[in-house]
Amino acid sequence: MELSLLGRRKIAVLFLFGVGIPSLALAYLAFRGIRNELALLEQRRLGEHRALAGIVGDTIAARIAMVEQAFIGAVADHDDPLAPDLADSLSVWRSQEPLVEEVFFLEEPATVHLPVARLLYHPDGSVPTPATSWPPGAAASMRTGQQREFQQRRFGAALASYESAFSQVADPVLKGEALVAMARSQRMAGQLEAAIASWERLLADYAGVRTTSGVSLGPMALLEHGSLLLATGDSSHALDTYLELYERLVGGEWTLERAEYEFFTGRAHDSATGLGAGNALAEIRAADQERRESTERLLLFQASAGGDLVARVFGEIPGDAAGPRRFVLESAGHTYLVSLPNRASSARGVWGLLLDADYLRDRLLRPVLERHIDLGTTDWVVRGRDGSTILTARDGPPAGPLSINATFTNSFPPWLIEFYQQPQSPYKRLFASSQSIYLYMFLAIASIMLFGLVLTVRAVGHELELARLKSKFVSTVSHEFRSPLTSIRQLAEMLQAGRVPSEDRRRHYYDVLVEQSSRLSTLVTNILDLARIEEGRKEFRFEAVDVGPLVDELVTMTRHRVGHEGYAVETHVTEPFPPVRADRDSIVQALANLVDNALQYSGDAKRVNLYASSGDGYVAITVEDQGVGIPRQDLDRVFDRFYRGGNELTRSVRGSGLGLTLVKEIVEAHGGSVHVESELGSGSKFSIRLPVMTEQINGEDPDR
Repeated sequence: MELSLLGRRKIAVLFLFGVGIPSLALAYLAFRGIRNELALLEQRRLGEHRALAGIVGDTIAARIAMVEQAFIGAVADHDDPLAPDLADSLSVWRSQEPLVEEVFFLEEPATVHLPVARLLYHPDGSVPTPATSWPPGAAASMRTGQQREFQQRRFGAALASYESAFSQVADPVLKGEALVAMARSQRMAGQLEAAIASWERLLADYAGVRTTSGVSLGPMALLEHGSLLLATGDSSHALDTYLELYERLVGGEWTLERAEYEFFTGRAHDSATGLGAGNALAEIRAADQERRESTERLLLFQASAGGDLVARVFGEIPGDAAGPRRFVLESAGHTYLVSLPNRASSARGVWGLLLDADYLRDRLLRPVLERHIDLGTTDWVVRGRDGSTILTARDGPPAGPLSINATFTNSFPPWLIEFYQQPQSPYKRLFASSQSIYLYMFLAIASIMLFGLVLTVRAVGHELELARLKSKFVSTVSHEFRSPLTSIRQLAEMLQAGRVPSEDRRRHYYDVLVEQSSRLSTLVTNILDLARIEEGRKEFRFEAVDVGPLVDELVTMTRHRVGHEGYAVETHVTEPFPPVRADRDSIVQALANLVDNALQYSGDAKRVNLYASSGDGYVAITVEDQGVGIPRQDLDRVFDRFYRGGNELTRSVRGSGLGLTLVKEIVEAHGGSVHVESELGSGSKFSIRLPVMTEQINGEDPDR
């Protein structure tokens, strides 16, 4: 045990200094290389993020520059910035450029024009009324009709006067006013169908007319038409008329002032709601709210931004500055992205563009970021100047540490891009490094050496144990040799000296000499045969062997040898068995070892039984005793070389520990098997199974 422990300690020390310390040094170098690699990777990531920010900023700037160049081309050949034909062409151009929120013209001293703006309404009092007057005859007819309608309540006569006035004028404004009076009188006279027809005629011919009193006839006609349909009981068509009115108002079909728009949209919404309008009304209402916000935003820009624009255009930036001028304008609580293409100007003022921040954010910036940035390694967030979130790569807060903050080219738009490095598993970062080859080498070497150490320790431990067993075997065999040799020498000396008093005593001594000689011969034979079998030098002569006579012969020999010691060896082989393919001497030797083993461990029950049976192409021979038995934990090792069980009783029996090993080697060389059944204190049962003899086995002559 001390030798084994010393050997293991020596191996551990050699492994530590020969493999462990060099491996740790290699691991240290590997980790240093990996740490440097990770630092370089961080620097490379920062450079990549800066490059990405430059790509994103340049892409957005190029898209804006393209719009500016197209706008310069659209206004370059027009001297009058407010000419109707220019407004028409700019309106078409603007509809094709979704990035442009609105086109404006800044005229000194600080007037902002929105020549192509599609506003829902204009400030009250800003829409001019027609300067048209009634001819004397038509004016007289209108006064007569009004007197008959409002004072005399003679609606039929009033209608005739209005019709006379209508026929006397050709101006659309005057005709529209006369037709309104006619429809009103018809309704008061109960002529609802005629009134409906009049409003429909007015809607068809005079919808775009604005009266001298500042009333737009188109929305008035639709509103009254719906009211008349409702009065006739046609609520379905009335609802359709109110929805049509609301939709056309939101579409900006008529030039209205704020109060007019509020009045007509309120009446249309309330009337449609009262008639049970559903999703259609909700959609129009949502569009109304969106366009109201856009209209108010543009009206505030037109009303309030003039002074700020003048200060930026003519104050801070020289008039001959090259290239476009882009900046953010804060005015009246709103933020505007302003672009002033430098060459797009005239003697009267400067052209400018308002860029659509929503389109810039959602349709330009997001696709560029998603196209150039891999979310597997980099997360990003776009924030406003106040820190508010403009865009995010994913829902929730960004993952990983902040890498860099980057602004756009010339800080336009006024947003900030934040790049975050996605967190990686330490193992992934470690093993993904180009320097990880050192780590792989270290792990491979350490694994191999650890495996080798385990195998070496086990092998050395096995060899040490084997050496211990061999040492014990030599001691045991020496004792085994010494005992019979001592007996033979003593008896021989007594016989030689003539000191044996009687013939019976001499005969007994002769029997003991034969027995001890046989014992020595058996021990030597076992040792030599086991060595030959293990070295492959043992030659077996296979032949057909009858089990019955072989067992009877073995029992007879054993009785003659140990019968004087009180042992009883019985055979229970009565029926004939098929011959087995075996080397007769080797099988006798194996069975003799089993019988000797049973005799040695029979204890007080000096009885051994031999049985035989056949089946499944095998003949089984069993040797059974009623002796001390074998502990359960030793059953799997009783056939190992030099092994003897841990029971004190078994250790007290002399033996070399090779008998059962030789039995197993012999039986397996015959293509058979050996089994043991035993319980401690109840005896043991050893069985060998040998294949039955056939005429030829695997094409081999059985006598070979």
